[in-house]
Amino acid sequence: MPLIRDIAPADYPVVEELLYATDLEVVGSYDTGGLDVVVAELQGRLVGVAEFELHRDFGHDEGQEAHPGEQTFIYTVAVAPTDRRGGVGRALVGEIARRAQEAGDTFLALVPQDGAEEAGRQAFFRACGLTLYGPDRPGAAWGCPVSEVLAVNDTADAAGE
Repeated sequence: MPLIRDIAPADYPVVEELLYATDLEVVGSYDTGGLDVVVAELQGRLVGVAEFELHRDFGHDEGQEAHPGEQTFIYTVAVAPTDRRGGVGRALVGEIARRAQEAGDTFLALVPQDGAEEAGRQAFFRACGLTLYGPDRPGAAWGCPVSEVLAVNDTADAAGE
């Protein structure tokens, strides 16, 4: 399993390369922009990153469907192409869910990036326990209770995934 930890400034260049390699655009040099950011390491190599914000009430003003409880919004989950399907992404989402629960948030939400790998991203988020909520349209929000993500993660951990 990967080591999940808070980002450090020394990680910024590697995160920038990782985001570029996964078709997530970085304008200028990488900076957290005030977001919470965790990274994943495997054997000393940084192989994943996730950006999120606790207590972020995304979407209600933009017409997104309402959801119950306090919310954590996930902005980015990126895993190096060579390290996908090894539990790195699931570990990152699980860490966000743990932090959300500790902060008192009860719901996770995100908007999957569209584009060439949209179906794969959606399948990944489904496997983590998230589902589409509200109308199926471009920019539609996905989410679920934090407890569901933690339950899926615990089940995967017990199975050795």
